[in-house]
Amino acid sequence: MDFRIVRRLGHFLAVAEEGHFGRAAARLGLSQPPLTAQIQALEAELGVQLLERTRKGTRPTRAGEALLPMLRRLAEDAKQVEALAKELRAGRHAPMAMACVTSALFDYLPPLVRALRESQPDAAIVVEEMDTVDAVEALRRGEVDFALARLDGARPPLGVLALGSDALVAALPEGHALLGDPGPLELAALAEEPLVSLPRSISPAYFDRQVAACRAAGFEPRSVREVGSAMAQLAIVAAGLGVALVSSAMARLSPPGVGFRPLRAAVESVGVALVWNAERETEAARLARATAARVFASPD
Repeated sequence: MDFRIVRRLGHFLAVAEEGHFGRAAARLGLSQPPLTAQIQALEAELGVQLLERTRKGTRPTRAGEALLPMLRRLAEDAKQVEALAKELRAGRHAPMAMACVTSALFDYLPPLVRALRESQPDAAIVVEEMDTVDAVEALRRGEVDFALARLDGARPPLGVLALGSDALVAALPEGHALLGDPGPLELAALAEEPLVSLPRSISPAYFDRQVAACRAAGFEPRSVREVGSAMAQLAIVAAGLGVALVSSAMARLSPPGVGFRPLRAAVESVGVALVWNAERETEAARLARATAARVFASPD
């Protein structure tokens, strides 16, 4: 990155916002001639004219206007970098960035975050809801420190700490005939039902477990609709547009318009795990590993 260009882009932003070279120079703590020279050098580097003088002052050209939204975002990012540096100088911890799948938002996220905050009260924790595939990519790119996702084993460079087991349950629209019996349901009873499912691209292991269970029960699942999240699955079921196989964690939410039945032959789902990138493991990831191992330790 050429930081001279970044600095000159900041100068251009100041002139564009002030509409006057003199006021922009005062804002930047410069005299006007060096500021003018910086803008000219920037225009030469980019090969476009960015500013034009009018009777009322200075305004961006069409090319300059096109750059302004990105420059404002860059300026905001720079402020955040400065704020973080200030926090670090004061001895505070860097923010922890984590991803979390929808089905872990209630059972796993709250206890983990509470324990992390107890360990580091002055550290900010940023949580972003993602599906498993997106969380894995975010970890590979270093955009998050760790994730709560559904993976069934380590996948180098990703490390995986299983936090608990899970099982599938049938989600049925309120009033459905199969809700008449409160006991366990034979999975084969769903053979002719329209199934609302998550696409395989979201979590291949989770998807494959469901398909394998249906085939073992003697039928090929008849998917009529794919949706992007477990919450969307429940909403479509509540609307009476199909049934779904979902994590038992979703059943504990008791969404209106949806009834649940356990399956007679338990179908294990891919449980929630803490996932991190072992090749670029951060201090936050190490703390999350130790904390999760303690919080979700088996009573045995």
